Amino acid sequence: MTAALAADLEQTILAHRPLDADVPWAGEIVFPYYAGLSIRNLAHTVVRLIGGTAANGRLGQSPLDARLWTPLDDRVRRAVLFITDGLGWRLLQEIMAEDAAVAQTVADLVGEGTLTPLTSIAPSTTAAALPAIWSGAGPAATGMVGTRLLLREFGVLASLLHFRPLSGRHRSEVLEEWGLDFETFLPIETVSEVLDARAIPTYALLQKDLYGSGLSRVMHRGVKRAVRHYGYTDLWIELRNLLHATRRNRCFISVYWGAVDGVSHLFGTVTEQAIAEARSQLRDLRDVLLGPGVGDRRTLFMLVADHGHSPVRERIDLSAHPPLAEALRCGPGGEGRFAYLYLRHDYRASVRDYVREHLGDRLATFDPAEALRAGLFGPEAPHTETGPRLGDLTLVAREGVVIQEGPRAGFVSASRHGGLSAREMLVPLVMRMM
Repeated sequence: MTAALAADLEQTILAHRPLDADVPWAGEIVFPYYAGLSIRNLAHTVVRLIGGTAANGRLGQSPLDARLWTPLDDRVRRAVLFITDGLGWRLLQEIMAEDAAVAQTVADLVGEGTLTPLTSIAPSTTAAALPAIWSGAGPAATGMVGTRLLLREFGVLASLLHFRPLSGRHRSEVLEEWGLDFETFLPIETVSEVLDARAIPTYALLQKDLYGSGLSRVMHRGVKRAVRHYGYTDLWIELRNLLHATRRNRCFISVYWGAVDGVSHLFGTVTEQAIAEARSQLRDLRDVLLGPGVGDRRTLFMLVADHGHSPVRERIDLSAHPPLAEALRCGPGGEGRFAYLYLRHDYRASVRDYVREHLGDRLATFDPAEALRAGLFGPEAPHTETGPRLGDLTLVAREGVVIQEGPRAGFVSASRHGGLSAREMLVPLVMRMM
């Protein structure tokens, strides 16, 4: 039944075509499925199951596809969400097909629950995806539409992972000294704030240097308690202890571990190193969840990834194309696989035509305003700064292709994400009672 449901949901996702892409490889594009089959819907499901839904509340109104959660509706008191950064649906399926031990581990994790695909968001990257998970809103509403964005209030192209300008040497979170307010930068309430208002605590289990960072302060408003760990082994001890301590309590627990993503960037997503990390992570997670004194038959466990990964085979240097380099006002924003071009006046048509003629076998162009109207960045009304941050033209790269400006020295990622390929957009979701 689980396999049939997974296949049905995947076909529903792949058939979703809200935008036309005028490229010969348009059929390879996977669009976010915000109406019940995306990571955006997780927070709504948590609020619906453990917090109830106020008549005028936003969160809780757009949960996951009913087939995934309605059988659990009256049994859930505690929700546990484990976010494994970078573990794509396609990669997990490949690992399971090639390794019987991993397949059995996943079967143990799923138990009588479900293993199905969801979509990430656009762009499929951590700086946009984690706020979508925590707020239950698409990037259009959060304004966090990518890792690198032109922040017009500061007049700089900045990193939204580190909240500092991309040019020059700056400390992380230096934008706060320039006037950025982390309490209001995300302009909508988070799942932890909604639950806190209903006297339901949220716990966040994170690596020690992540909690309190700029991105954390944006997302984790309303968290009752942060549980920090230092490395891989103590992660599982802290998770076990936290599950023991909150057993039979009504609460929400979020766990984040980023090693699949980091290892994939360094070595590649289909390498021994990335597969070994995924294998160990799944095995240790299973051992904790199925251990004594952890479950209480009223806990919903969910495993999800924020995005997958795509191996890099080609880099397109915009500076090597004079008509493109001449048109740019500054470097591209967004991601290497989902770039926002900030263009000089009246250059949009010429840039679009040049890309279509010379790079159309590898790059697709979208008009940001049209993409917003079509719901590419979510169904909600956009934040006032979303349009300016999206720039004048969006470039989406075909699988394996990365967009950059100028030659890159130093570390170069072997695998990337951010784009709309199946390897990046499809992510696994495990849902089970424990």
